[in-house]
Amino acid sequence: MVCGNSESRNASATVVFKNEVCSAFGVQRLILVSEIDRINTENQLKTSVPRQEVFMDDTESTTTSADENTGNLCDNPTRDTLAEGLLGLLKPTVDQLDDRVRATRISQLELKQQIELLNEELQKVKEALNSHPDLDPYVKKLIACKHKVTVVLNVLQASQDRLNEIRRMVQKEKSVNTISTTPQEPEQSTNKADFDFVYEAAEDSFLLIDALEKDLGYIKSKNPTFCLEVGSGSGVVITAFGMAFPNTLCFSTDINLKACHMSRSTAIRNNVLFDSVNMDLVTCFVDQKFDVVIFNPPYVVTETNECRGCGIEASWAGGVKGREITDRLLHMIPKILTTNGTVYLLLIEENIPDEVIQIMSIYGYKSEMVIMRRVRNEQQMVFKFFR
Repeated sequence: MVCGNSESRNASATVVFKNEVCSAFGVQRLILVSEIDRINTENQLKTSVPRQEVFMDDTESTTTSADENTGNLCDNPTRDTLAEGLLGLLKPTVDQLDDRVRATRISQLELKQQIELLNEELQKVKEALNSHPDLDPYVKKLIACKHKVTVVLNVLQASQDRLNEIRRMVQKEKSVNTISTTPQEPEQSTNKADFDFVYEAAEDSFLLIDALEKDLGYIKSKNPTFCLEVGSGSGVVITAFGMAFPNTLCFSTDINLKACHMSRSTAIRNNVLFDSVNMDLVTCFVDQKFDVVIFNPPYVVTETNECRGCGIEASWAGGVKGREITDRLLHMIPKILTTNGTVYLLLIEENIPDEVIQIMSIYGYKSEMVIMRRVRNEQQMVFKFFR
């Protein structure tokens, strides 16, 4: 019965396999079926035994069955043939699947790299959206440019006013001996080249002269012996002061040598005697000599490196807050000013006058605004500091 059941199962498996192969692999099923039928027929002939041999002793039957099963496991031609057939049929499909899996993995790696690149770009975009650009440096540069343009406009306007004055002088020549009238600058025909390198008198110069005129009574009450203008430029301010106070010994300084020559020429043209010294601020003066100190500083807000020259740019480039040069002089004032001396200083709003007042108060000086005037887009003012 065991052998019979085994043969039945083999036949059934053969039929099932035939059906599967027919449905899965088409034409090749005919070859495989024929081969399987042949092998099964041979096996049936070899393994067929008399029925009575099946009914042997239990021990012998068990041993024989175990031996046969072991033999079937070790040597089964049907199984080997089926395996070879299946391997032969499935190998191309498996190879194709391997190729496709390999291509898929490569595509996945490439896709992963692309996703990582996209993530990096998205992160950069996110950071760019979250970060706000610092516009303060650009705003400061624009403000500095605005002040530079203002200075140029002031110079042009001053040149026009000067030409108008020359025309009036040609029509009628008269002498001027009061501080309320602007001193004559050197003749343009003899100093034309110098005007390209020296800051001509402009609205700020005239405002400083007006402040001195307005405070004339106070200055006379002090009976000044020595007066100093720092950064005299064309020399119109110190010349005007010398005309009003002929008994006062006047001096001027300027880091621009051509400006020193221009100041002397302006003084000579107006019959005023004073000495003009080429120096940086007041570095050569000591021992509290001066009763009056006048300063029209370079007040335009610029970069620090722009206020280190000694040409015409030194007349307007003031550095940070437009006060780098001014602050240097403020710390020198106690050294050069007499106990009862007075400082006249021109500032604009961008210089933050309140900070200047506070610095001078530390040195024990009181402050007072003498005059204020809006010139185009600048709010100019003159302060005096005294004890």
